[in-house]
Order: sequence, then structure tokens, then C-alpha cells
Amino acid sequence: MSRLELEKAQKENAKLRKINQALIERLESGAVQLANPYSAFEHSVTLAEQVRERTDALNQALDKLNTSHRELSEANQIAEKANLSKTKFLAAVSHDLLQPLNAARLFATTLAEQPLEERPKSLVDSMTRSLNDVENLLRTLVDISKLDAGVVHADKSDIPVAPILEQLSTEFAAAAKHAGLRFKHRTCNAKVHSDSLLLIRLLRNLLTNAIRYTKTGGVLLSARRRGNNLLIQVWDTGEGISLEDQSTIFEEFKRLPNADEAHDKGLGLGLSIVDKIAKVLGHMLTITSTVGKGSVFSLEIPIVDQTEKTIVSQSNHSQSLPSSLKGKRIVVVDNDATICEAMSQLLSHWGADVTTSLNGHDLYEQVDLNEVDLLIVDYHLDRGTGIDLAKGWIKEHAADFPVLVVTANHSQTLNETIRQEGFSLLQKPVKPLLFRQRLRQLLD
Repeated sequence: MSRLELEKAQKENAKLRKINQALIERLESGAVQLANPYSAFEHSVTLAEQVRERTDALNQALDKLNTSHRELSEANQIAEKANLSKTKFLAAVSHDLLQPLNAARLFATTLAEQPLEERPKSLVDSMTRSLNDVENLLRTLVDISKLDAGVVHADKSDIPVAPILEQLSTEFAAAAKHAGLRFKHRTCNAKVHSDSLLLIRLLRNLLTNAIRYTKTGGVLLSARRRGNNLLIQVWDTGEGISLEDQSTIFEEFKRLPNADEAHDKGLGLGLSIVDKIAKVLGHMLTITSTVGKGSVFSLEIPIVDQTEKTIVSQSNHSQSLPSSLKGKRIVVVDNDATICEAMSQLLSHWGADVTTSLNGHDLYEQVDLNEVDLLIVDYHLDRGTGIDLAKGWIKEHAADFPVLVVTANHSQTLNETIRQEGFSLLQKPVKPLLFRQRLRQLLD
């Protein structure tokens, strides 16, 4: 039964209650004055019959209402179970798909950095774009599913903004350059109360959209103080969004009129995810746009450190990444042989001395842990987890080396565990530029 039918039944129920009460009051009060006792008796019998009929109708309406409530409750339970099942299914499928996708990206990166002729290089670039499209679509489906199921919760803490904006600017400066756009960023040394992983995901979606729908000019990622809040903004010089479209762009599967002209069309879920994450975080999200000039998406976050106000401005992200890891001893542990091979190819191409293992237990005779510069380990291993393996190595051999945990698991609990252990985290599929930046941070 629909909600409309349920409301109609409730109104009919209330009406029958009033009629029944009125009949009972008339019968009990003796308000009707009749000419003789027989007529009074006859009228009383009639009223009693009317009361019985109305009472039966009332009971039937109550039974119908209870049945409707029960059916609606069962339907809601079925819908909730289906939604959770969908979320679990997508999460499982995404993990299985991200494994080969991660290997493919690593192989593609190694191939792209080889000296190739124009035709093969063009094919490699096309392959890389296709892999990016697959990754973006997959992540989008999983994100929207989890957000709709209500299984995403903010794990807020006091976090510095500068490292987050630096990471994003490193990642998107290259994407903007590839699209023929300028990229600038301005950051500050403030701390905010937020969830770093959800905040990065939100800003990454905004920056992806800005680059996707900007043909000429550039994109700016900025952070500045506004009262007790930090205002993080993503500016672009795209075609802008009309006032009419601004009221609907956060709806699911809503794509802008010029979306068909973008190479990476997407599903029209990016801004819907942004809006849902902003609500989970409790941060205010607004948009200002002028058709023909561009758009500004603004996010306000409470500042927790009132003393740090320094603004740092950078025109173009020009921080260089190391072109070689020559002399660095890196150990890779992953239970997927293809990923081990892909990691070995890429890291060796960058100059590192790489040793790989499917379980980590066969490395004791191959590697002197005191000479290892970095351990890269997958979280899901056939026997235990990569975290347990790394902790065991460090404790047993009193070794001192950084650990990078690579995983397709986006669990906030896992992220917090990795952070508490003092390890670094990288999500699969590994983004080559972000991967090299993380290597630089860990090996410097």
C-alpha cells in the first residue's frame, strides 16, 4: 500500500471514530424524546444497530491500517537490505576489479615513460585515459552506493590543511597541463576540524569537474580565512552554470548542457557525491557562477587553530619529483603476482633495486632488512595482513624503515589503524604521480 492510500485510511479511521462516539453519546444521554415507551425502545435498538455497524467498520479500518503499517514496514526493511546488499556487492566487485586495474596502470606508466615513436606513444596515452575512465566510473559507483546506504560516517579530527592542498595540487597540476590549462593554488597553515579522507575525496571531485569542463584558461585551488572558518574554493574559467542549472547540478545523474563536449563524460554523479559528502562532514557548500566566465565552488570548514594565519601563494605547481630512485632498496609484498611484476618493472625503471614476494615469508634469506629503504606491502595477503607482516618484521629485527601500505580497501577504520601504526597509505589503483610524490616523502 502506498503512503497516499495509508493517509486516506487514517483519515477514514478518524472519521469513523467521531461518528461512533457521537452515536454512543446520543444513546447514553437519552436526548431523543419520543411519544411512547415502545417508540423509545425501537429507536434505542436502531441506534444500537448503528453503533454496532459503525464499530464493525471501525475495526475493519483499524485492521486495514495495521496491515498497511506492517506492509510498509516490511517494504522498508526489504529496501534497506537491498541497498546494503548492493553496497556490499559493489564494494566486493570494486576490490576484485581494482587489483587488475592497478597492475594495468603500473604497466601503462612504465610503458609511457619509455622512448616511443609517435604512433605507439599515442596508443599508450589513449590506453591510460581509458584506464582512468574505468577507475573514475568504478569509484563513483561505489561512493554513491555507500553514501546512499548511510554507511559513510565522518571520522573528524584536527588536521592541517596545507599537506592536503599540496597533495591535490601535485596531482591536478599534471592533469591541468595535459588539458592545456594553467593550474594555481594558494594554501595556508591553518588546522581545521574535518575528516581528511572525505575532504580529499570531495575536493578531488570538484577539481576533476573543474578541469573536465574548462576549455581555456585555468583552475585555482585556494584556501583563506573567513572569520572562524576556512574557506576552500575551486575556481575555474569554464563556460559557467546558469542560475536555473545551479539549483539542480547536485542531483544524481545530472549533467551540464556542455557535458557531451567533454572527453571524460562521466555519469553525472560527481557533484551529487560532493553534496552528500559535504552533508556527512557538516560543512557548508555553495556555488557562484556566471555564464561565459566560470564557476566557484566554496566549502566552509571550522578552524581549530586560531594562531596560524600565514597565507602562502604559489602561481604554478613546479615542485619537481625525482626522476630516479637509484641506490634505493625497495621490498614489495603483494599476493597478486601480476602486481608484483608491475611494481618491479616501474620501480626498476625509476632506478630502484626491487625485491618482490607474494607472502613476505620467503624474504628472510633474500633480504637484509637493515639495508631496506622502504617496504611496500598490500593490506590483504593470503596469510594475515600487510600491517601485521610489517610490524612483525620491525619488531623481530629491530629494523627501521618506512612502510607504505597499498590497498583497495577504503575503510575509515583501516585508514585510522594504518595512521596509528605510523605507516603511510596509498589507495589502489595507484596514481603514478601521487605514487612518486609519496616515495619522495618517504625516502627523503
